[in-house]
Amino acid sequence: MSERIKVGAFKGPHGLQGWVKAALAIEDPKLLIHAGPCQTEAGEMVVVLGTKTVGQGLVGLQIQGVTTPEAAALLRGALYLPRAALPVNEDEVLLADLVGQPLRDTAGQPCGAITAIADLPAGPALEVLLPEKIKTILIPINPDFVELAATPPTATLTAWGMALLTL
Repeated sequence: MSERIKVGAFKGPHGLQGWVKAALAIEDPKLLIHAGPCQTEAGEMVVVLGTKTVGQGLVGLQIQGVTTPEAAALLRGALYLPRAALPVNEDEVLLADLVGQPLRDTAGQPCGAITAIADLPAGPALEVLLPEKIKTILIPINPDFVELAATPPTATLTAWGMALLTL
């Protein structure tokens, strides 16, 4: 299990005061303020001082020490929080925990290996290695295609998800 969990990604500067746009994968952006320092993809620790909605599904983040658009533009890539900082209910699945797990077919049998979580414009997807076909496919993380279970972290294809295997 990863000790840090990807909670979003920086998308560029917002405004003239150093705010940064971010696409977040958490419900409450204020968690970034209360959870302590966040880590950037480059390994830099940043402190989020404020949040605001900026439109198009993005959130503005006020980062300590970032006061100009030029400084905000330097923040790129993923944003992480320590696993321990995330409030997770027993019925929730952290997508990072699915990596390395088998993907199961409708009968519950392994049919591939989840190798990564892909961030796509339409939402996250499972990157799955199909050993029989020696290829990797993407399966949208959507209840129409895959059902997730928390304990243990499991992804099981639906009938529509099974249809993706034949493409």
